[in-house]
Amino acid sequence: MSHPDNQDGPAVAVVTDRAAQRVKEFGAGEVLEALRAELEHRPRLGRLIRTIVEGGQQVELYSTRIEGDAAAGRPAVNVVFAYAPAPPWPPTVRIAAFVPEDPPRHEP
Repeated sequence: MSHPDNQDGPAVAVVTDRAAQRVKEFGAGEVLEALRAELEHRPRLGRLIRTIVEGGQQVELYSTRIEGDAAAGRPAVNVVFAYAPAPPWPPTVRIAAFVPEDPPRHEP
């Protein structure tokens, strides 16, 4: 559902303190900022996990994967975020979890 006065308007996307701390630990601030900016325009990016009702408002939970960068020493990560389409306005996205994947194990 979108606001009747702004059919394709952007969402406000923010990063929770916990997710920001994890990103800092892995030196992936640029990666997260790029995702945050993209979510402002495509808030349903990724795979829908489920829809819940939080405080009387519909909230959609999504997961998306960001490929790793071996040259930068950054593993692939999974990001979980919540999208509240609205009302109230504007629609919002909360990036809540930033979880690095374990590197693949190479058997001898």
